[in-house]
Amino acid sequence: MTDYVQTWRRKLRLKELIDFAQKEIKSGTGKEDIYKILDAEMKVRWNLVLTTRRQYLADINKILTGQYALGA
Repeated sequence: MTDYVQTWRRKLRLKELIDFAQKEIKSGTGKEDIYKILDAEMKVRWNLVLTTRRQYLADINKILTGQYALGA
């Protein structure tokens, strides 16, 4: 049961971060700046360690480039 909760929580976090990233991209902010903002946000909001933040950023990059789809 724990795996399901962690997966659900991860999807919610990714969805929130992707929504933010897409808004920033539409406003004309560069991807590097967006990744810096997302990294800082993950560190402050969820207290994620560096390796976890890198995994999230890699997943966000894959989703934004269409290589990966976030399930419902």
